[in-house]
Amino acid sequence: ILLKMYSPSGQNVDEFAAIQEEIGAYDYEELQQRVLGLEGRLRNCMNRLTCGKLMKITGPITVKTSGTRFGAWMTDPQASPKNNKVWYMDSYTNNKIVREYKSVSDFVAGVESRTYNLPFHWAGTNHVIYNGSLYYNKYQSNIIVRYSFESGRVMTQRALESAGFHNVYPYTWGGFSDIDLMADELGLWAIYATNQNAGNIVISQLDPLTIQVLNSWNTEYSKRNAGESFMICGTLYITNSHLTGAKVYYTYSTKTSTYEYMDIPIHNKYFHMSMLDYNARDRALYGWNNGHQVLFNVTLFHIIKNDDES
Repeated sequence: ILLKMYSPSGQNVDEFAAIQEEIGAYDYEELQQRVLGLEGRLRNCMNRLTCGKLMKITGPITVKTSGTRFGAWMTDPQASPKNNKVWYMDSYTNNKIVREYKSVSDFVAGVESRTYNLPFHWAGTNHVIYNGSLYYNKYQSNIIVRYSFESGRVMTQRALESAGFHNVYPYTWGGFSDIDLMADELGLWAIYATNQNAGNIVISQLDPLTIQVLNSWNTEYSKRNAGESFMICGTLYITNSHLTGAKVYYTYSTKTSTYEYMDIPIHNKYFHMSMLDYNARDRALYGWNNGHQVLFNVTLFHIIKNDDES
């Protein structure tokens, strides 16, 4: 096996010889074991970095320009690394066609692999794909629908009790965005508002199979004053606007049941954000920015615990 690296002068240097000079002579099997050991330690370290606190948002990268001003595009955070399918849902109402692409490059090129005709129209743009199913808000209701792509049919539908719908408690841009479905490292969530909580945001964790509410948290942030929101590691992050100058302004931790105010700018490049959703697999925010499909990178602050820490 021949390992090479490049010196600043551009000349090839035999890395294997360099390693031998630095750490002594090892036979191939011993070196292989050391490499496998280092890879194992790296994987272990990465596993400890699954969750963290949002510190910065950079971008966006414009992936494509298509559709109306409003819509949603997404990938499945539960899919295997080899599955890079993209799903595309244009407009916030009067539509029930989901377009599927085998990869981001196919999406950019406009090469569809399949289309799905949903049994019900959707409301808003706050859908989510999770473990092979689409979760969306049924038009003119507070019913959440779980649609399986594999079977091509509705597996479950359930009303989200007391949740406002049909522009009773939307985000600042309207568009029947009352119920926001999302996923993070900890599972599936619904963000909405109720009369009982005075129109303020309620966070509910959902069972992905039954869509039953597992737990709920009441915040003190008005749903109508929120531009968009997304979950990372069980913490809800809320932007103060869907327009230029938007920033992540308020966060609520479901772990500690506490909130805090933040000031993390998000570059609203095309002046109107109608969808913003975190993907835990990609560690990125997917956005629909005035007819542009964009990606934002997120920087998280991590605390790595030792093996003997709980």
